[in-house]
Amino acid sequence: MVRPRTLDLEVSVSPIDAIRALRTVVAEAGWSMRREEGARMVDRFAIIMPMTQSARTLGLELLDGPLRGTTVMAWSETRGTTGAVHMVSWLVPGGVESGLGADLFHAWVHALPRIPWRWTFAERSNVGFLLPTWRRARRRFAALGFDTTGSRWPRPSARSWPPVVEES
Repeated sequence: MVRPRTLDLEVSVSPIDAIRALRTVVAEAGWSMRREEGARMVDRFAIIMPMTQSARTLGLELLDGPLRGTTVMAWSETRGTTGAVHMVSWLVPGGVESGLGADLFHAWVHALPRIPWRWTFAERSNVGFLLPTWRRARRRFAALGFDTTGSRWPRPSARSWPPVVEES
């Protein structure tokens, strides 16, 4: 059995803001979508032992268009004793590295209310200032083609959205 390839990212925006931005981007393209809610098992470390907990997930599934079947889920998990790290998981047919999946992903990032790879000092201190999460998120977004230097937001996107539909 082949395991689906997902892109899991730690982001600084809440799950509600992440799904709201995706809903806006998908509505611009004129595609229909379905809202999904569920639960996901996550590990929380208490002193030295991991404890399994359930985290509420919010998501959207695209029902039509060229990216039909795309599913995006977002949740928050508490990894230590306090604070939450927000996660977004993308499952896109063809991946988000190129093509229309990359255009959708870039449009989503530019629709977010703040930079998804940058946390405030208070957020970092609350969760854990020395966690590898902060640097790893910046590297992942840079690998996906984003300029992660500077703090100006929103930044202009080099990709066009919504996609142009060719009629015959």
